[in-house]
Amino acid sequence: MKVSLQILLILLLPAFAFGQNVPLPEINAASAILIDYETSTVLFEKNADEAIPPASMTKLMTIYTALGFVGRGEAELSAAVPISKNADFRSLPPRSSLMFIEQGQNVSLLELLQGLALPSGNDAAIAVAEYLAGSVENFVALMNMTALELGLGSTEFHDASGLSEENRTTARDFAAFCRSYIERCSDYLEVLHLPSDFTYPKESNIPPGDKSVYGPITQPNHNLLIGRLAWADGLKTGFIDESGYNFAATAEKDGRRLVLVTMGGPGSGSNDGSLKRALDAAVLFSYGFFAWAEYTPEPPSGEQLRVHGGTRDLLGITYSRPAPILMQTARIPELGFSAVYREISLPVSQGEQIGRWELFLGDSVIESGLLFAAEDMQRGNVFRRLLDR
Repeated sequence: MKVSLQILLILLLPAFAFGQNVPLPEINAASAILIDYETSTVLFEKNADEAIPPASMTKLMTIYTALGFVGRGEAELSAAVPISKNADFRSLPPRSSLMFIEQGQNVSLLELLQGLALPSGNDAAIAVAEYLAGSVENFVALMNMTALELGLGSTEFHDASGLSEENRTTARDFAAFCRSYIERCSDYLEVLHLPSDFTYPKESNIPPGDKSVYGPITQPNHNLLIGRLAWADGLKTGFIDESGYNFAATAEKDGRRLVLVTMGGPGSGSNDGSLKRALDAAVLFSYGFFAWAEYTPEPPSGEQLRVHGGTRDLLGITYSRPAPILMQTARIPELGFSAVYREISLPVSQGEQIGRWELFLGDSVIESGLLFAAEDMQRGNVFRRLLDR
């Protein structure tokens, strides 16, 4: 797996890095979106509004809702969470992803959140929901209320784990949610999403005189980008038969953070599906970081405007400073400025607004600003004004 990702990046990066006109990436997933975290600019999308079960990506909303309790002072990460029979891993259906918690064990809220993020424990989701809201049903109602508050109109949850095929979201909705998740959970990204594996139970989790069914079990982080793609630092994978292989991921490079969601990924089995969604993410992150860049357009300099009836024929012009824009590096040469001047009434003072400029990319105006006089100009004498007229 490491070799596959490294070879892929070696092939892609030269073209991206030198700003060549790289075609849109081809990916395996049925639905996908790649956005810039800071500006929400969409860098790539494919069927991004198709409703698909999020599968275990749902656990990001579970974590987000739980950390809301912590942020409001209604819960503490160090708090001991009672494990009910419902949350005992032996009560979960076959093929469930598990943290392997058992009734009566000593587990903190933070350990349960790690159990959600890393081994994707459905048992941990039940324990968190019951502890914070009294029942899974009450907690799911809070998740859906949160989704509405965040403006996620195409997202609906029916459980806290993502096992239900009735859960629904879109790549576009979930990417928007991931921006909110990163903002709220920035202090927890490292502890929840960066570890390469997760071991449970530890000795501290087992009550005196008791023992666990299996003893310590170490499970790998399902996010194959962690430790393989240097920029990646989250977030969550997911799979159920009804959704295919899903991935909500984020990465940061040189101060720029990107967020992607891929859904409906194919796979002949767990290894194949996990590899394909990781390769999709590697391709999209490489495209976003190297085929796109923050660029500050440079307006024309030294421009002059013909003025009638003044002490001189030409008036120097200055442009307000354009703001940086995020755009494909290959399209930077297509940018062009257009100036529109108002009727000049003399005298004119330096810094006085005399028009507006627009920045075009093709037929689209992507930015606009103001034009100013670069110098003072007085009215000319009668002879000068008559001559110009």
